Amino acid sequence: MIDFTSTSVKANNKVLETKSSTKDYQSAGDPNSKVPQGLWSFDDAMKMAPETVRNLQLAHLNKLRTIRGQQHLDLIGGVGVVTVGNNNEYVWNCLQKCFNEKLYMMGSISYRNLAAAFGSNMALLSPGQKLTRTWTATGGAEANEGVIKLIRLATRYKINNKRFLSTLNSFHGKTTGSVFLGGKEKWQKYQSPSLFDVDYVPYGDFHALEVALMSGIYRAFVVEPIQGEGGVIVPPPGYFAKARELCTKYDTYLVLDEIQTGCGRTGKFWACEHENIIPDCISFAKGFSGGLIPFGGYIATEELWNAAYGTVETVNTLGLAAGVATIDFIYQNNLLDRANKLGGIMFDRLSKLQTRYPDIIKEIRGRGMMVGIEFFRLPAVAQEVFGEFYALPIVNDLADNHRVQVYCSLNNPSVFRFLPPLTIPEKDLDEGLKSVEDAVAAFSVKINKDVMGQIFLINTNNFFS
Repeated sequence: MIDFTSTSVKANNKVLETKSSTKDYQSAGDPNSKVPQGLWSFDDAMKMAPETVRNLQLAHLNKLRTIRGQQHLDLIGGVGVVTVGNNNEYVWNCLQKCFNEKLYMMGSISYRNLAAAFGSNMALLSPGQKLTRTWTATGGAEANEGVIKLIRLATRYKINNKRFLSTLNSFHGKTTGSVFLGGKEKWQKYQSPSLFDVDYVPYGDFHALEVALMSGIYRAFVVEPIQGEGGVIVPPPGYFAKARELCTKYDTYLVLDEIQTGCGRTGKFWACEHENIIPDCISFAKGFSGGLIPFGGYIATEELWNAAYGTVETVNTLGLAAGVATIDFIYQNNLLDRANKLGGIMFDRLSKLQTRYPDIIKEIRGRGMMVGIEFFRLPAVAQEVFGEFYALPIVNDLADNHRVQVYCSLNNPSVFRFLPPLTIPEKDLDEGLKSVEDAVAAFSVKINKDVMGQIFLINTNNFFS
């Protein structure tokens, strides 16, 4: 037991001694300080200056500022997190009201109004208004862990349906369960064995999906409407309509991971709405809290929820507040139409860039404001200097010389992605795309020069050897 009334702190009848700090940031030099030496305060932590020019410190809407004061244009949006712009003022003010009113923040007995409002909004906006049950968590990986638990509980009395089905090269998180839903072995190898049985089929392959599901052994088919970390892979038309048909036929739940594609990213609130299907469950995260609070969860049909739980609730007051505010902001500002319009601009500009550099750019893919550029492999003589693909050196050049932020896909380094805030002004998007065009053009010249130089050296060495 700790005694907080005495001048020294006791734990289990032992005095816990602490040394006063000799550093400038500790207790203003007070020799009687009980603060442990080396303990950072919040104010001093904010003054640290890490030795990297890319360390981002401040963010506002679609602009970022580094620790060195450089301003960067945000075309990646925290990998799809910053749907309504960095530190959106409306969402920020809603969170501030929670603090000002000193709302109870944690636990299932916390403030109910926000939970009711968020759950009602999610049911209203769910495909066909059929997914009426909402469960919340602190992020995407935890959301998919919740999905795993939900599906296992709902199918616990089924004799044959005991396995999960996912897709190759998919990504659903890195926690112990979610990492095995993802179809990329390199993320799994240090966490094996899996806690549940899971198989994988090629993404977008109608025949492979039907062959797998007709076996009748799967609890659920878990799939992304567009593979984000897989390289912005868009399935062929009709793939999800067929998946819905097959899952229903073979008594398998259809679960969509809309962590990257949801919240208006593709021009509809849910990407699955492009094919007018109703899944049994959707996991969500990233953009649903405006990028201000770790937040995620899933929505499920009444039938699936009742098969698993009957009644269970989780509440995160700040996450729910941010969720309500973000969704409200999206619809008040017509951001779904804006995502379609600006996404069309991105796709057209990048498609024209591809026609100018067909030996560098392999394909432009995406939907709405989720767009990827796939690059070819670099010539073998250039790979020792620049790496395997064109993508990474161009990403680095954009950050270092153009001050534009884009990232490569986690499971596919030949692709870099654009997931800008849906609020980005058209002129800023134009500026960013111009930087991409300039970076590709400059690298094309550089690589041709360097490759020709390498070939000359190789030929010269061969001649004199």
